[in-house]
Amino acid sequence: MSKYVLGVDGGNSKTDYLLCREDGTFVDILRRPTCSHEHDGVGYDGMQQKMQSQLDDLFAKHNITVNDIAAAGFGLAGADVPEQIANLNQRVKNIGFAHFGLANDGILGVKAMAEAGVCSINGSGTVALGIDEKGEVLQVGGIGPLSGDHAGGGEIARNAIEAMYKHYYRVGKYSEAFPKLLELLGLKNPSELFVEISERGYYWKDTTDIIKIVDATAVNGDAVCKKILDDVGINCGEGVAGCIRNLSFSREITIVKAGSIWTKLKYSGMANIFETVIKQNISLPIKSVLLNAPPALGAVFWAKELASGKLDDAYRQEMTSFLTVEKYEELVTE
Repeated sequence: MSKYVLGVDGGNSKTDYLLCREDGTFVDILRRPTCSHEHDGVGYDGMQQKMQSQLDDLFAKHNITVNDIAAAGFGLAGADVPEQIANLNQRVKNIGFAHFGLANDGILGVKAMAEAGVCSINGSGTVALGIDEKGEVLQVGGIGPLSGDHAGGGEIARNAIEAMYKHYYRVGKYSEAFPKLLELLGLKNPSELFVEISERGYYWKDTTDIIKIVDATAVNGDAVCKKILDDVGINCGEGVAGCIRNLSFSREITIVKAGSIWTKLKYSGMANIFETVIKQNISLPIKSVLLNAPPALGAVFWAKELASGKLDDAYRQEMTSFLTVEKYEELVTE
């Protein structure tokens, strides 16, 4: 009987475990709540306990143990700096895994689409994570403003409210989005804006709707909203270009765009300027694609590479054809 490979997509909202046989036969997808060490003070010990319990459920269901796993790939939120990665590696070893790879969950976007490349995450937050032809992994950003992270949904919402405040109380330009934003926030006039900002944490509960307003207004040509989104594209492009510069590539580089800001917004200027910034700063050709495969599949591909020493094209093609995003969601068990 062939052994198994395991892919783990451990985000901040959920953890998916994709179990397959080494020959590519699909077995199961188990979805459980997040076990991130950064979530609600869980910590590293709590992360280990949660993941152990979740894996116990999966393994018991199929009458296997961790010893039946030939290799595993872990893409985990909060694996951002060496200390975090070292602690997470130790906890995974404590669970019993001997042969595995572990990095920030941004790596799964690359692994799902190509053997090497860079993934630009532009969702609630942002990070660029690359893996080169030698297998070297590098993360750029993912820590916050101190590492130059000025993209993602939170940044867009902050900048929209800041631009509105600047217009009414400094010397900022007007945007057609401002009346809609005031209405969304339940404000009768701009004089209430300062109180809203200082007392209610104005945008967190309305981030998704703020982004929709900014996006729609940018599509209509509004200069203020276009600049907000263009700046996000520039920031993401700079992160990807910097990642490439610090890794070793010798041929066309696959750039995978993942996260809700990349996949759901309709304003095309953000993606255009993103690619322009990358091309201006690196000499190799690039191929920019949207992530159209489940991230956990990237983790399984990584595990297969570790187990077999390579990932052949037939394996990738067969698994990708079978586990589309839609099929994946149909097969999830909770």
